[in-house]
Amino acid sequence: MKERVYIGDWLYNAGIVGFLNINSHLWELKEDRLLSKDKDVLYFGDNYIEFDRRIFEGFAKRFFDYAFEQYGRYESLLKLFNEYIEDLKALNNKEDLGRLNKKYFNEKLKGEEIATKLPNELLDRLKKILNGFSFLKNRIGKVPTKNEIKNDPSVLVSTLIKAIEIMKENKGELWESDVQIYLRKIYGQKSFLNRSVNKNRFDKFYKDFEEPLSKNKTKRDPELRCIFCMERKAKSNTLFDTGISKFYGLNPDSINFVWNFAPKLPLCDICEITYFSYFAGLTPVRRDNKTIFYFVNSDSSIYDLVKENLLLKNVLTMDVSQNALLDFFTQIVLESSYREAIYTLQNIAVMELDLSSDTTPKVYSFNLSTEKAKFLRDSKNKDDLKALSRCYYKIKDVKISVLPEVMHLMLEGKFYFDYLNKLTKLYIAARNNSRNYEAKINAYQLQILNRLVFNFTTKIDGGAKMNTSEKEMWHVYKKGEEMASLLKSRNAENKISSVSYKLLNSLRIGDTRQFMDVLIRTYMAYGREIPSSFVKALQDKETFYALGYSFLNGLLGESYSNQIANEKEVEEND
Repeated sequence: MKERVYIGDWLYNAGIVGFLNINSHLWELKEDRLLSKDKDVLYFGDNYIEFDRRIFEGFAKRFFDYAFEQYGRYESLLKLFNEYIEDLKALNNKEDLGRLNKKYFNEKLKGEEIATKLPNELLDRLKKILNGFSFLKNRIGKVPTKNEIKNDPSVLVSTLIKAIEIMKENKGELWESDVQIYLRKIYGQKSFLNRSVNKNRFDKFYKDFEEPLSKNKTKRDPELRCIFCMERKAKSNTLFDTGISKFYGLNPDSINFVWNFAPKLPLCDICEITYFSYFAGLTPVRRDNKTIFYFVNSDSSIYDLVKENLLLKNVLTMDVSQNALLDFFTQIVLESSYREAIYTLQNIAVMELDLSSDTTPKVYSFNLSTEKAKFLRDSKNKDDLKALSRCYYKIKDVKISVLPEVMHLMLEGKFYFDYLNKLTKLYIAARNNSRNYEAKINAYQLQILNRLVFNFTTKIDGGAKMNTSEKEMWHVYKKGEEMASLLKSRNAENKISSVSYKLLNSLRIGDTRQFMDVLIRTYMAYGREIPSSFVKALQDKETFYALGYSFLNGLLGESYSNQIANEKEVEEND
């Protein structure tokens, strides 16, 4: 019997993605298409999936396996205990002490202190783990004391080896209990998640879900239809607690006010299992010692739902130290031209969920205007954005990548010359060996940024009118380079920094008179004529900024040919 499930609200969509992830053996993404491996069992429409109830054969096992892997406690603890063992053994090797000091004590200890304090540190960490893992704690029995491991750290090694053996011998039991622990935090106490169910949890899930779903034996209400799909008959006696209530502002106290004064929720068995699969559509990330979940919602197509959540998962897996959502959105933007789908960018929302609390999900929406979407997918602008992909700056120990920051400013409509001023200031400071600033960006890339600001300012939201062009900006950039060469040839290279600071300050406050005064004095001092292009710079502020930064970037940079050669060298070395 075929069932059809359409795209709906964000939680239901997460359920669809989760349902597909649990049944990932039936489909694949290939050549920008979502392909079914067996269309008789699973079929993809633009805004729906259709499946035969045979898809539920073996579903319980796949459901448990996915939750067990997503929770990840079992494998991460095995890995951690093995690391503890290896690090305790490494105490006998002096060459490893520095690494252990950095790993566990932030390099605060000295010499022999490491060998003395590491066993106690690992013992404390083990006890903390066991306090949240009663199954393992009860089977390990007595944990050694600090006095016992003081002269013989191998006692702690033996305890860790015992813990590993217990976990491996009882993997089946832990497989069930870990799934229960993990999903209970998400869904409450429905079915096998109830606290009274302490064994045979898998069998309970199989009898409550897989068996009636696969054999189409679900008892149905004779009158009520499912409140979500409005097509199938509601499942008889569906309990209210399906894990979805808190997302809809419902709670047991308000049950009687929302549906016919009865503590039941009329969902059909298909919509219920879809909602019950939403955990598998989320991407968990550890942050600030707790797990946060992310989901990308869009209502354009099933393909987009699956593709974008896979992309987000890859981004979050790669690096969560920075603003991963902006990295994700940057990749969406950079990929968009290949799909020729500028409107894809207009209705994406990323949900951030803290399922350990009752706070409502945070929604990061990237609703773009058509002009911004077109601007971002323009091939020339994309190339400029890619040119900034390796750039970053540091203020003390805080590292910030330029590209995500540029994307954020563009999305917020705040991308303007003041950002260029900030980066130029950091670049000059870093170039002058500042202790607090580091900038991995060069003057040529600053000019690329200048061109981006120029194009963004002139083309988005009506656009500002500038009495110049990209060609003229590069011409002025060349004039800046020529001035730098002139100063170097006259043994006055040290003046580049002082002139640059003065020009930068003039640009920061928008003082055209001060800027021209510095420029005229510099040109006159070396008997050169000021370029005629700067006459235009006095006509309006935007033109002043575009041309002023072009000259400054040229003054600060190496020659254009050298920049190109350097970039090619970096690419070849990568």
